[in-house]
Amino acid sequence: MKYFAVSPLIVFLFLSLISCTEKEKPVTLGQSVSEKKVTMTSFKAEGLKIDVYLICEEAVEGELLAKALNASGQEIGRAKQNLNLMKDDAKLVSFSFDSNLESDKVIKYMLDFRRE
Repeated sequence: MKYFAVSPLIVFLFLSLISCTEKEKPVTLGQSVSEKKVTMTSFKAEGLKIDVYLICEEAVEGELLAKALNASGQEIGRAKQNLNLMKDDAKLVSFSFDSNLESDKVIKYMLDFRRE
């Protein structure tokens, strides 16, 4: 029986190809965020953490929720941050989800303010 030696380069290229097939999960802004004239210019979603860069026209304060949504649009996870921005301000905001979140079931994230 013959055994073939596999080059580490081939293994690396194969694993890189597999990891590139994971689609980035989008982050959207909910109605309560849009109503407060807050916009998002960029986001990064990796594993159980998302980072979003937010810009506001007017001063805004409140508890911002990042909701993890499944294919049915149901919330399956939540992370929160207090947001306090002055008029014409901007900030990079990071959200970390609980390790129990089944990230493979998440299809997108949505940011919303907690209802007052």
